[in-house]
Amino acid sequence: MKVQFFILGFLLLFLNACEQTKSVQYYQEHPEEAKERSLECRDKAIISQDCINAYTVGFPKDEDETEEE
Repeated sequence: MKVQFFILGFLLLFLNACEQTKSVQYYQEHPEEAKERSLECRDKAIISQDCINAYTVGFPKDEDETEEE
């Protein structure tokens, strides 16, 4: 019985981890979703390619800050 619960728990964890990664292009077409996802990733301390893509679009770097002298 314990083995069945272990296998079920493992499968649920595995399926939860197999989240669909959305591209930067997708988030460029849906900027509000990019901001929401970026904040969710920050709040839950998630580091994934999906979060990176969302952050890239949701919070772009200010060009003035990168060109400081």
